[in-house]
Amino acid sequence: MTTDVLTATGTTPSSPRDWLAVSRGRAFLTHLGLSATVVGVVCALIFFVWYPYPYFHAMGGWNVLRVLIGVDLVLGPLLTLIVFKPGKWGLKFDLAFIALVQIVALVYGLTAIYRERPSFTVFVIDRFVVVAERDVNRQELAAAREAGRVADKPFRGPLLVAAVFPTDLATQQRLLDETVFRGLPDIERRPEFWQPFADQAAVVLRAQQPLSALREAQPAAGAAIDALSESLGLPESRLGYLPLMAKNRDVAFVVDAETGAPLDVLDVDPWNGGADKSRDSAVEQPAE
Repeated sequence: MTTDVLTATGTTPSSPRDWLAVSRGRAFLTHLGLSATVVGVVCALIFFVWYPYPYFHAMGGWNVLRVLIGVDLVLGPLLTLIVFKPGKWGLKFDLAFIALVQIVALVYGLTAIYRERPSFTVFVIDRFVVVAERDVNRQELAAAREAGRVADKPFRGPLLVAAVFPTDLATQQRLLDETVFRGLPDIERRPEFWQPFADQAAVVLRAQQPLSALREAQPAAGAAIDALSESLGLPESRLGYLPLMAKNRDVAFVVDAETGAPLDVLDVDPWNGGADKSRDSAVEQPAE
């Protein structure tokens, strides 16, 4: 009887499988929830695996991530709210197009962020330099790994290595010709000249500066320095630092002032504590 009446009036009950038979508000909230879940997983991957603190800000990762968030978390659900209308002709096409735009933005953002992720933290002369894997020669990197001078990148964060100038005159001359006349990268981006970081601990000890110098030059960083000393369980006199140069901003790389071992990174400008701010000062002229 009920079925006959509904048929006569030209209406049929909504099928439980018809996922489009919902209100505009519910469609918007559903889309927003799905998008937030995807963006949340992506952010967790970026912040905790590819760019652990403070590498995300130091490498300028926000420039790309905000585009990804803007499209996938804001624009996509907002477009659904605008175009969604139950029973609308072409609604599936509209939603499919919105989903395609979100997928393209997600793939673009993840690809760009992955390519720029910090793969190596290279100690050179008197500072550390953050290097993405795409900025190094793949053949040199493969050869260095095969020779045991460079280990595989850890799952989380960059690998710590040291760049060392060659001692023989022929290699020094070749390096000079390649960097000055051919425009090739210097040793901090040349795995051919990399060694395990532990082999250069003595050089780190000579180059490091006391953390007290950073506190004196950056009074606003006092609380962060106190918190770091407490979390490490070491007195401030046991802590030293060197500049860590990254794509977007430079920070302070904290080391053990007695062993040269890496300890942590402080998101503090390292250049006003007595360090030479010149980015070219890391380039040492080969001995004659």
